[in-house]
Amino acid sequence: MTQVRTDLAVEAHEIAKSAGNLSGVESTEETTGHVKLTRVKVLDERGEQAIGKPVGTYVTVEVPGLDDTEGETFLEAVETVGKELAAMLQEMRGEVLVAGLGNAEMTPDAIGPRSVQNVLVTRHVAGELSQISGMEGTRGVAAIAPGVLGQTGVEAGEILKALVMKIRPVAVIAVDALASRRAARLGNTIQIADTGIIPGSGVGNARFAVNKDSLGVPVIALGIPTVVDAATLAVDLIEDAGFHADEGAREKSAAAPARMTRRCSSPHGLST
Repeated sequence: MTQVRTDLAVEAHEIAKSAGNLSGVESTEETTGHVKLTRVKVLDERGEQAIGKPVGTYVTVEVPGLDDTEGETFLEAVETVGKELAAMLQEMRGEVLVAGLGNAEMTPDAIGPRSVQNVLVTRHVAGELSQISGMEGTRGVAAIAPGVLGQTGVEAGEILKALVMKIRPVAVIAVDALASRRAARLGNTIQIADTGIIPGSGVGNARFAVNKDSLGVPVIALGIPTVVDAATLAVDLIEDAGFHADEGAREKSAAAPARMTRRCSSPHGLST
């Protein structure tokens, strides 16, 4: 199969489906209100080979106009993502570590660090303080933005591994920017996976894996695509102009040498 740059399991499934190779993969879709939810399950090694993703569950939430944080659609997306995260954490009792992966100084890579700024951390709230603040019984949450190798000289995964060994959370939620093969999905799609993540893999720059094997605890990866290959973007623009580009042309463009660009908007400065 042609190597296409994407972090989204739903896109990898689309490619495998067009090639007639869906052994070991299950996919279901449902739409509620403005939210389309696709659940892709990789069941075994056949599935891993078919879509290039580890065994696990990948939930994709697609919402048009996600950048309108004041609109009803945004609230629907928040509720959907919350339910999916709660389901994945349901059997895990104890503290959770939220890790905002990426470079806060680069707009398309800043989703992780900026997300951490909005996380309610509660690990330090205990005893009488939790009663006074009305947070008694709330799950303990810690958060960190470990930066990137070029800033710290240390892989984000290595920092997280040391921190997990120290504070012993029951799970890690890793938030990161993703790569897509379709410009239409930039800023409008959220992927939640119970398999962890390999930062940079979608753009051909794989780093230290952040998953259960490397950290020793389950890792839930949550990401939004903010980058697309420049050649793929060109194909989208041609199609927007009314010309047809077949799937083969799209795959060839996505497999070209990496030239990543971004085309998404956000009221929080996560776009250009």
